[in-house]
Amino acid sequence: MRAETVILHINESCNNNDLPKARSIIEHHWSMITESRHYLHLNINAQSLVKIIQAESEKNILNQLTFDEKRIIHQMNQYVRDLRYSHARKTYIKHKNLFDRPEIQNWLNIDAQILCDGFRLHT
Repeated sequence: MRAETVILHINESCNNNDLPKARSIIEHHWSMITESRHYLHLNINAQSLVKIIQAESEKNILNQLTFDEKRIIHQMNQYVRDLRYSHARKTYIKHKNLFDRPEIQNWLNIDAQILCDGFRLHT
């Protein structure tokens, strides 16, 4: 696909708030999009999305987590969302070393973060 066409699709997707589609296109054509001559033709939303994707790839936290760790984090968020605090506490105690990692806090919803901070103080 030509660079102009790719840039047009990315800009349209960002303008229509179809960020997953824009992200997919950006990741697929990463080397071309990050060249300065093409990057400058992206609209401000697309440029911001490129910066976010680049920051995520530098942190690489998502790839560092195993499937089981992602499942446990999702389970904790679900317990807190459903007000099942006893299950959340058991999960925290069972996987305390996972929840004590600072990078995990970004993947917990705000209520789960507060609850884990409370659990950390009382265990």
